[in-house]
Amino acid sequence: MPSLDLKGQQLELLSEALRDAFPPQRLREMMKFKLGKRVDDYSLGSDYKEIIFEVMQSSEAEGWTAELLVAARQSNPGNALLQAFAQVVSLASSTPELERTIKEKSPYLDVEIFRTRLGEIEAQICRIEIDTPRGTVFGTGFLLGPDVVMTNHHVMDRVISGQVPPSAVAFRFDYRRRASNVISQGTVFKMAAEWLVDFSPPSALDLKPGPRTEMPAPNELDYAIVRLDGAPGTKAAGEKPDPNAPPRGWIKAGAPAALQAGAPLLIMQHPDSAPLKLAMDMSGVIGPNANGTRVTYTVNTEGGSSGAPCFNTDWELVALHHSGDPNFDPDHKPEYNEGIPLAAIVALLTERGKQNQLG
Repeated sequence: MPSLDLKGQQLELLSEALRDAFPPQRLREMMKFKLGKRVDDYSLGSDYKEIIFEVMQSSEAEGWTAELLVAARQSNPGNALLQAFAQVVSLASSTPELERTIKEKSPYLDVEIFRTRLGEIEAQICRIEIDTPRGTVFGTGFLLGPDVVMTNHHVMDRVISGQVPPSAVAFRFDYRRRASNVISQGTVFKMAAEWLVDFSPPSALDLKPGPRTEMPAPNELDYAIVRLDGAPGTKAAGEKPDPNAPPRGWIKAGAPAALQAGAPLLIMQHPDSAPLKLAMDMSGVIGPNANGTRVTYTVNTEGGSSGAPCFNTDWELVALHHSGDPNFDPDHKPEYNEGIPLAAIVALLTERGKQNQLG
């Protein structure tokens, strides 16, 4: 650890911080237990300020002042003067000499920005409920425009194929658990008269256990884009919305960010039809396949999560979740979940002249 080589006022500041952080006996204990040193070996004075000064003189002469400061902060991490002094001499917790970056792709998050964006996105995700003769089918969807929702084709396939009428589908926004542990039932929207915007079916390969040598075609992306009645993106969020609140808005499908192996991934979803939840893995991305039509990851999902949006830590939409490991052998432990990279979806929509449908 480097020598601090303190001068004048810095020595005085460290002396004041040590005296503020430790009574005499605690200083003796800290030095003995953390540094293996005895205060009496450096000072036999009776004045505490003089004892601290003589200890610091020895630490500077022998080159262990940095160790002294680190030991002091570890023994009293909440002391404001020690923290302030560490910042002054660049030995606070961000200093590369004391700390190490373990995972290059595991970023620091700005708490306020992360929390604000999370709050916005919560209002833009819905639970999809489809009444069928065999019971209710659940999925997850999300707004990509004032009245446009994206989900999986396999969530909507019964409706697209005409087996179930559009009137049997409900899009429930704001279905989440409040701090009081009360579940908000949210607000339900139905599909517009002209409801189908675009779709791409899944691939038969999606049901084939790995490892796979073949790849889904660029038009087998398992998405459905539908239009809702009432333009929920322009309405205030909440079960009892405040008319003066801003509109819920929608998720922006901008230039798709890269999906790199080992990068973080976050999925907002309704797992097992539950109130809205966030699952994440700070090194969750396993990686995309060779033609960019699928991406695998280790973030947890369950039935009902199909159609959920996948984000990076900047809350940029990067993929559409669609399935899990298709190997259902009871002795097989699931190895991955899988999504459709946003870049592949945008490319197909552009080819079809429908990219402007994404608000």
